[in-house]
Amino acid sequence: MKNTALLLVIFFFFPSIFFSQTFSNQDFNDLILNESKGFSKFKNSNKGTPQASNYDLKFARLEWEVNPEIYFIKGKITFHFIPLVANFNDIYFDCSNALTIDSVVYNSNILSFNQLSGNVLQIALPATLPVNTLDSITIFYQGAPVVSPNGFGSFEQGSHNNDSIIWTLSEPYGALDWWPCKQDLTDKIDSISVLITTPSQYRAASHGLLVAETVVGSNTTYHWKHNYPIAAYLVSLTVTNFSVYVDTVTLSTGLLPVVNYVFPEDSLSWASATPSIEPIFQLFDTLFGAYPFMNEKYGHAQYARGGGMEHQTMSSMNNVSFSLMAHELAHQWFGDKVTCGSWEEIWLNEGFATYLTGLAHKYVAPSYWWAWRQQTLDNIVSLPDGSVFNTDTSDVNRTFSGRLTYRKGAYLLRMLEWKLGENNFFQGVRNYLDDPNLAYNYAKTSDLKTHLETVSGQNLTEFFNDWYYGEGHPSYQINWNQTGNSVAFNVNQTQSHPSVSFFEMPIPIYVKGQGQDTTFVFEHQFSGQQFTASVPFTIDSVFFDPELWLISSNTLITSIDKIEQISPKVTIYPNPAFSTLNVSTNEFLKEITVFNMEGKQLIQTTLFVGINNYELDISQLATGNYIVEIRTNTTTVKKKLHKINK
Repeated sequence: MKNTALLLVIFFFFPSIFFSQTFSNQDFNDLILNESKGFSKFKNSNKGTPQASNYDLKFARLEWEVNPEIYFIKGKITFHFIPLVANFNDIYFDCSNALTIDSVVYNSNILSFNQLSGNVLQIALPATLPVNTLDSITIFYQGAPVVSPNGFGSFEQGSHNNDSIIWTLSEPYGALDWWPCKQDLTDKIDSISVLITTPSQYRAASHGLLVAETVVGSNTTYHWKHNYPIAAYLVSLTVTNFSVYVDTVTLSTGLLPVVNYVFPEDSLSWASATPSIEPIFQLFDTLFGAYPFMNEKYGHAQYARGGGMEHQTMSSMNNVSFSLMAHELAHQWFGDKVTCGSWEEIWLNEGFATYLTGLAHKYVAPSYWWAWRQQTLDNIVSLPDGSVFNTDTSDVNRTFSGRLTYRKGAYLLRMLEWKLGENNFFQGVRNYLDDPNLAYNYAKTSDLKTHLETVSGQNLTEFFNDWYYGEGHPSYQINWNQTGNSVAFNVNQTQSHPSVSFFEMPIPIYVKGQGQDTTFVFEHQFSGQQFTASVPFTIDSVFFDPELWLISSNTLITSIDKIEQISPKVTIYPNPAFSTLNVSTNEFLKEITVFNMEGKQLIQTTLFVGINNYELDISQLATGNYIVEIRTNTTTVKKKLHKINK
């Protein structure tokens, strides 16, 4: 693949991270929880007032006064905008009614305004403004942003080591909680200046470059300038008694500073961990193009909750584990540069960031690559239903579903890489990121689909119907027989959910024997389809999808006269059996499943960790032959069982 040599260099020069990092499900769960924090209290309110669609935001000067010791914010927001329609007499913003609007100023004149139901601020203009003419307006406000009953808020106060901290986290609907804004997914602010005034013992972290620090009396104003388009939910501030240090990463387009705002008590541990972001940066730079905000910086701002949030050029982070750093960095391409154009399609942010975390394990920390794939798949198929497409944006658990939005979204991308081929997949994704209509703007799933189809020449409508809009996943039942140098496979498929009648996919079948092996790839288009292939050796083992490219579960492989994947570590007895079957292994049993010879599941038992012997009740089975699938902590084994009735 392109730049393979660079991937080898990354692997060679950063071996220490293979031993120092862990694969943490807790980090993953924490980041999901925190990325949804701006949701709960606004799920029944507006997600962006439709009246705000008639103007284009060009620039915002965001001036805030905060003291981490006091739960309060005071602000002065100046918007530069262009009216898009005739008869532009009023301008609307999303703004919580819990905030007090002190005044609105236009051309040095005080304007009247109304705070409407649904957290909408309506401002009456003194005259009709001409179309496509740049203008500006300033809003003065203050207040204690509302806190939701579950304790989650988009504006939060906390502490660390007895020191106070204030931070914000607005995804998806929480920006209006703490500043008047335009909270839709159609119009990014083209650029912003952020000026944060706070007592001088504190430092303020935000977007872009820090261009000035001005001391006035006992306070300091930190002036940040960000010259890239930004969505309202990605605007943030974090204020506490930070220690600050800078790492530098070498990328294809030059050197980039990574600025770290860290609690003083954690500065040593962070300083030893954050340099390991460099090979992750280089990987993403190689696969997906230059870092989107190369003229400014990337950074981490520590805050007092678990997980992280991809605030543009300055991710909010609780820790700097490998997985969390990779996930939030990935969002700078997927979520920040190109942002999902609707919350129904949030997978464009989260599915990509989750898959890029997996790719970071594959290329940078490969000892966790298998665990990432297996854990991700186990979670996806743990339930029989659910689509990647978000069917209910009013439900926080559905919108930020770790199983569907994050993991299944990630595996949808992995399956596209498998289906299209590595080169086509990555080129199509790069074209999606660089599309001038999408870059630093919003995108839909159809945009990604179009770019992948253009590069590959494949029609992906059926794929997205099945895997994106459809629910569930397939199970495969494979019968095989070898005659001389010819092997025949009969492949059946069942579906876990009726929304999909059949999952058309290229399927990999790996065979080995006599010290040789090979992998066949067949285009599976209907259940019961038969395939034949030539093989120059006698097959003794057959495996389905050994590299875990596909979402599937409970795959059963049988031969005419033997069951494949038999291991001496697992025994079943007695056989034939009457009413009970003993299963024994020198490993740990995880699951025992019994199928009839047509592949229908009849019994399934999930076991507690640590059990290596189990007595299974089979008294309800009729006389006949069955397949017993035993899943241990390391492998899956199939055994043939003959059931008798006395």
